[in-house]
Parts: sequence; structure tokens; C-alpha cells
Amino acid sequence: STLLLPSLLAQIAGRDGIFCIFAGVLPAYLVILLMQKLQQKVEISYPYYLKQRLGKWVGGILLAVYFVYGVLLAGYTLYVVSGLVQTALLREESYWLIGICMLLLGGYGIMGGIEGRARIYELLFWILMLPLILMLLLAVPDVNVDYWTPVVMIGGNDFLRGTLLVFLFYLILCFVLFLQPFETKKEEGIAAAKRALGITALLNAAVYLIVLGVFGTQTLAVMRYPVVTLMSMIKLPGGFFERQDAFMVAIWFFTLYALLNSSMFYAAEVGKQIVGQNRQRGCLVVTLLLTFAAAAFFYRSAAIRNLGRGWLIYTVIPFLVLLPLLLLIGKRKEKGENGE
Repeated sequence: STLLLPSLLAQIAGRDGIFCIFAGVLPAYLVILLMQKLQQKVEISYPYYLKQRLGKWVGGILLAVYFVYGVLLAGYTLYVVSGLVQTALLREESYWLIGICMLLLGGYGIMGGIEGRARIYELLFWILMLPLILMLLLAVPDVNVDYWTPVVMIGGNDFLRGTLLVFLFYLILCFVLFLQPFETKKEEGIAAAKRALGITALLNAAVYLIVLGVFGTQTLAVMRYPVVTLMSMIKLPGGFFERQDAFMVAIWFFTLYALLNSSMFYAAEVGKQIVGQNRQRGCLVVTLLLTFAAAAFFYRSAAIRNLGRGWLIYTVIPFLVLLPLLLLIGKRKEKGENGE
């Protein structure tokens, strides 16, 4: 979100994008609470619970929506990380070669096991975040606060669109529902999701204010990776490190790689629940192929990127929010009818 959200939000909400960032936190937190309530009802796993409550066929269809979401999210992530590597690190290299290498690297990470990968990123988190925070602090003197005003200049529709866009980034946390079989304690995934939401919101707000104060609304709206451009402009004391932007790209490389891994992993896990437990490798191969196909479509056509974003906003958001809510409401009604 620190990589992509600033320019997308500037196009929709301009200076008022900062309010959208914080407004998106409330529905995201409510969804986490909703998932927490639902997880208390789940004994084995969320896919098993869906099939148990709604039947094999209906549960399978709903799981297929999660599968498509995971594949599209992985495909868009692969498109972004391949473009980032090509733009910032390997300008003369083929986009397709970078994409294939990243895809295979993601598959290798999945085969290595989610638990080990999660621990690696837990160790890497502050090693990656501290340099980013330092660079943002060094950029503060270049901020022109006049670029922050005037505010409250957009209409309600644009504010709603911006808030939904932010909410869409935060909804990646819905995968916490699928974490239960890998958790040693039932509630640790929910607790991690709450911390992730708070840290991400604060970091997004800081990045947005800084890049807005440095570039202004109109320039920010047309930039591809404004925060990477910002890193290339910062001069470290002493001038001993000339390509700190390339070093800082490692932050988004690792975070995007983690997202690519997670998206493909959960898509493959959901696919396995749909077609059968004994087809794990086959589901992973299909997921990898579909991810690459989705990334190719996103790369080839801006219209497809906009269509995919619209599908996520107007289809996936209601689905990810309403399905857990309906499951909880249905459970309460069932209990009421049984006199419990």
C-alpha cells in the first residue's frame, strides 16, 4: 500500500486522501472484529466450516470466489513486483523473464512452508522498516506544507471511492480466516491482524503526507512509484551511498514477495479444499499458471487493470464483508429456532 496507494489516492481524493486513509481503518477494524466472532465458531478450518454449514456445492462455489480473489491478487502483485524490479533495478532485462523468475521463486517459497516463511518475515520486519522510517524522516525538511491545503475540497462520492480503495488494500487481512490450521493459538492471527492494521494506517498516512508535501497533488497523481522516486532524491549525510533508492527497493521487493507467496498459498489451499485434499501439488501448479496469466493480462492492458480493480471494489468487498456477517446472523437465527 505504501508503494501503490499514494498515486491512486491522489487521482481520486487529492489532498483529502489523508482522510480516506484514516476513514478506511474503521470498516477494516469492524471486519476484523467480525472475523474474530466467526472464528470462534470455527473448530477445524474455515473452508470445512463453510461446507459444513452450507453444503458441499454451495460451500465449494463460495470457496471458488476466494480462489479467484487469491489468484487475481497474486497476479496483480506479480505484475507490480516485476515492474518494480525492471524499473528500479534491471532496466535492460525482459519483464517476462523477471516475472517467470519471481513466479518460480514464489512457488519455491510456498513449498518451503508457510510457518518458516512467516518467521523469516517476522525477523526481517524491523530490519526493513527502520531504514524506511529513517529515509522518511530525512525527507521531512523537503516537505512544503502548503501542498497539504486546502482540504475538504472533494465531493462525497470521491471521498467514498477513496475510502473504498483504502479499504480494499486493508481487506487483504481477510486471509486471517484461513490461518487457523497453522496457528498454535486460535486468537493469535486476529491479534496480528489488528496490529498490522494500526501500523499500516500510520505508515500510509506518513508516506502520503510526505510525498504529497514534496511533489504536490497533480504530480503525485501521475507518478508510478512516488515513494521510490522520493528515495532517489534524498541525500544521505556524507554522500557515501549513491544508490540508496536501489537499496530501499528491497523493502517493497520483500513485502511484495511475501504478498505474492501468501496470495498464491491461500489460493492453492482453497483450491485443494474444492477439488480434494490429495491434489495439493496440482492445485499449486494451476495457481502458478493462472497467476502468471493474470499478471500478463494486467501488464498488457490498462483497461483490464481498471476492470480488475472495479471487480475487486464492487464484487469482492461486498462478498468478503457480507459472507461472514450472513454466517453469523444465520447461526444466531438457528440457535434461536432451537431454543438455545
